[in-house]
Amino acid sequence: MQQYSPMHVTDLRCEYTENPLGLDVRQPQFSWRLHDHRRNQDSSAYHILVSSNPEELRNNQGTKWDSGKVTSNAQMSVCYEGLSLTSTERCYWKVRVWDRNGAPTDWSETAWFEMGLLNAADWISEWYGYPAGYTGRALYFRTFYTVKAPFHRARAYVAGLGLYEFYVNGAKANDHVLEPAQTDYSKRVLYTTIDIGPYLHQGRNVLGAIVGHGWYGATKLRAQIYIDYEDGTRDVLRMARTGMRNQSDWSVNVGPIVSDSIYDGEVYDARLELPGWCDQQMENNADLQRKWLVAVPVDGPAGTMQAQPLEPIRVVDHVDAVAMHEVVPGVHVFDMGQNLVGWVRLRVNGERSTPVTLRFSENLADDGTVDQGNLRNAQCSDTYILKGGDSEEWEPRFTYHGFRYVQVEGYPGTPGLDSILGCVVHSDIASRGQFECSNDLLNRLQRAVLWTESGNLHGLPTDCPQRDERMGWLNDMTVRAEEAHYNFDLNRLHAKWIRDIHDEQDLVSGAIADTAPFRFGARPADPVTMCYLLVPWMLYQHYGNSAVMIEHYEALKAWVDYLTTRAKEDIVDYSYYGDWSPPVHEAVQTRYGAGAVSANTPGTLMSTGYYYLGCRLISLIAGVLGIDADVAAYRTKAEHTYAAFNRTFWDERKQVYGSGNQACCCFPLYMGLVPDERRAPVLEGLLHDVQAHDFHLTTGNLCSKYLLEVLSENGLHDVAYRIATQTSYPSWGYMLANGATTIWERWEHTKETSMHSKNHPMMATFSAWYYRYLAGIRLTPDTVGFSSFIVQPYLVDELSHVTARLETVRGIVESAWKREGEGLHLHVSIPINSNATIGIPIPHSPHFTLFESECPIWHNHELLTLPEGLLKVREDGDWVMVTAGSGVYEFDTRLES
Repeated sequence: MQQYSPMHVTDLRCEYTENPLGLDVRQPQFSWRLHDHRRNQDSSAYHILVSSNPEELRNNQGTKWDSGKVTSNAQMSVCYEGLSLTSTERCYWKVRVWDRNGAPTDWSETAWFEMGLLNAADWISEWYGYPAGYTGRALYFRTFYTVKAPFHRARAYVAGLGLYEFYVNGAKANDHVLEPAQTDYSKRVLYTTIDIGPYLHQGRNVLGAIVGHGWYGATKLRAQIYIDYEDGTRDVLRMARTGMRNQSDWSVNVGPIVSDSIYDGEVYDARLELPGWCDQQMENNADLQRKWLVAVPVDGPAGTMQAQPLEPIRVVDHVDAVAMHEVVPGVHVFDMGQNLVGWVRLRVNGERSTPVTLRFSENLADDGTVDQGNLRNAQCSDTYILKGGDSEEWEPRFTYHGFRYVQVEGYPGTPGLDSILGCVVHSDIASRGQFECSNDLLNRLQRAVLWTESGNLHGLPTDCPQRDERMGWLNDMTVRAEEAHYNFDLNRLHAKWIRDIHDEQDLVSGAIADTAPFRFGARPADPVTMCYLLVPWMLYQHYGNSAVMIEHYEALKAWVDYLTTRAKEDIVDYSYYGDWSPPVHEAVQTRYGAGAVSANTPGTLMSTGYYYLGCRLISLIAGVLGIDADVAAYRTKAEHTYAAFNRTFWDERKQVYGSGNQACCCFPLYMGLVPDERRAPVLEGLLHDVQAHDFHLTTGNLCSKYLLEVLSENGLHDVAYRIATQTSYPSWGYMLANGATTIWERWEHTKETSMHSKNHPMMATFSAWYYRYLAGIRLTPDTVGFSSFIVQPYLVDELSHVTARLETVRGIVESAWKREGEGLHLHVSIPINSNATIGIPIPHSPHFTLFESECPIWHNHELLTLPEGLLKVREDGDWVMVTAGSGVYEFDTRLES
């Protein structure tokens, strides 16, 4: 009789590799998680079945693909290798695995995936709009369709530019907002697949869309609808000059959205609403119907159509106002208690034609009104004009704001705290990491990081959410990426953004741009923008996603090759930003960069150091991809750059690099550019500079990350902790001491420059240090999707406990330590198909015993026993290092009495 494994398969996921030319999904990739109460468990094989219908799958028939038993412990990014898949095709799949002992699991539950429109020829709809007479207005589209019989599936493939909402019979057909995600529309246009089946009924139906300007700046719609009937027939509804079968042509109108702008806000005149515009109310009203015009074909963007490959933007939460003050008669300022990203829902009752204006800001002026000085040219205000009658409720559709304060002007009567409700809006990315410790300051800073990072995920990682910018700056992401991946599941969003970078890359020189999509900055980008390589590498290490490296390898290499052309004797010859935005007394006091360019950290030092990193990364990526010639070639380039860096920037007399400031010391140490014989004087110089500044940092957006990690990695963890817990200027704690609930762009609490965003994730990089050193969760250099990692917490006397938890692609990773008298308890969780090296600090006592789940395993420098799951135990300096397979472990160090 077959003996089944207690291991079981859950969380089936299907991702897609994208055609690098921008066409739609081509190859599904399958992933799953495994659970087992036993320790040291790996899977040894898998078997995937893919079928066209669930009945075949229930009979264990893989009519599209039967992988057979594949000897491998793979559980992520397993590529589909079956029969060709066609546009709109739905397939069902399941998987089982074998454990390390050769016992199979039960089959998983059935999951399904569906293909989009795979080829350009599949798009038989045209772009429609109305270019004459409606300038600046959002457009309303509508049409009819008769459902003639019972159906089993209905899909709408929709792209509305700049932004759109799709409706069926008066109901919005999904909960997405600000759709589609921003791209360079000359290269790619994203469409969404919408399940409209729940909104349709047999007989006559009304379909509609509202289209705003968004990032595109114009309004046009492309929609294609498929109805699959139970008798096997299909209707395809297309927007085309020949019209649509069983329905009238699309018509267009303007409505209450008088103007809409991402930066400036939305004006909504409720008197102009179109009652019944997307349901049956207009059927018998000839006067209303006459106001609708026939939509006409318009030129569409040049970009290819691609299914939106990332999570949608949604309203993910709501925030109540905590205070309200009437600052002048008729002007009320609400405090949301939290700097958030999104908009507010207005509740109001008043006379017809009354305008209510909402102005948003992060700061207050001295008189209590909102201060919008740091928004620069962005107006950041919404206006609602009442229709009169019953209580009215409204929120905008095609704008968003970054704000803590809302100034309400013209509200009829006196508003209450519940007159507005904050709507938190961003890409609906899953939370990945949790961190908590015994220091409330660090916990509050971590909460600020989560608000900051999530609020700047809007289809791409933006630099800020409030002023006339909101761009995907690459220099910030060079250091921001690791913090972001510890806190959020960014496998899809970051993969999409790498394509945005690729879209902006010069095909001849290989130069990339400072921002992607490219709306501001320079091309070539500053050489510090090594996130183009770092992000694909992190996607591989954190999620096992090699597809991005494969698709973009030649482009990644081209960026490094461009920098080679700018390297004179292996020193890169240009820099714009460098270690951007240090404390103002460390910056160049010029108008350029609003005083954010470092005066004491040479730009070419930073540029050359990142060029060295780029060469090393290409060598590593080439190794994974099996391109041996490039492994050697770029390793040699790195070696030449290493020599040139030390030849050029080392000051033999002062025994430091560059100026010897914190950045010039920690940066080469972090990058591995310091020869062994120079490490001690460089560390000494770093410590001296930190002490000279009373344990405060002098670094900018890049080197603030490196400062903490270099100190912790080199025996100065207490110094790093002291910097991280400062509350006086300049420090992260200083931000909180001055009312921050998100992380600032500048160290200063100032309104004297327009460059002082109060929500800027480039300065939130310290969160990675929390996970990597306070909790001790670090990836090993050769890890693939957390296949191997380290749990080695660095303790400080001021902390009594730290808890960190990560939802990895393989399962839960946990590190939780707490002091128990003179001893220490450490809880570690390792998922299946992973192993970890666990570092337990040796107590300051010559006599102690290390226990695992109450079993003594190490005593006075000697191994006692190896419990199940532990593979090796050894001492290494101040640590007992334990190698363990999957499972949950409870370690205790106890001193002898």
